[in-house]
Amino acid sequence: MSTDVQEPVSAAFAMRLHMPQPHPCFVITALLHYALEDPYAVRLVFRLNTGDEPVVWYVNRDLIRDGLVRLVGEGDVQIGPDPNDTHDVVFRLRVDTVSAVLTAPRHPIEDFLRRTAKVVPYGRESSVPSVREALGTELDHILTTS
Repeated sequence: MSTDVQEPVSAAFAMRLHMPQPHPCFVITALLHYALEDPYAVRLVFRLNTGDEPVVWYVNRDLIRDGLVRLVGEGDVQIGPDPNDTHDVVFRLRVDTVSAVLTAPRHPIEDFLRRTAKVVPYGRESSVPSVREALGTELDHILTTS
C-alpha cells in the first residue's frame, strides 16, 4: 500500500443509459470515486440531466475489475464486457423490479482502477487502518456481548 498516495481517486465520463425500445438511449455523466474510508467499494454517482438528485450506488472494486473481462455479479449488480463493442462495459443495475442498463467506455474505468491499485493494491484492503479499526471494534463488541 502506498504511503505517499492517500488522496481519493475519482474519474468522470459519459455513460449511455439504454431505454426500452423504441426510446433512444440517454447520455449521462458518471463519477467513480474511491477512498480509503471504504477500500473495498467504489461509489458510482450518476448525474441525470433532469435536475433530479444524483443516483448513487456502491459497488465492490473487485466486481468492477472482473467485469472488464467477463460477466460477473448476481442480483442487483451485473457487470461485463459489451458483446457488441469490445471497447465498452455493460452495467446492469436493479432495485426491486426496476432495472437499468448502462454502457461505458472501458478505458476510463481501467485507468481509474489502475489508480486505485496505487492507493490500495488488490488483496490488501484489510490492511487499511480504517478497516482494521472497524474489525477490532466489531470484534470487541461481539466479545463483550457474548
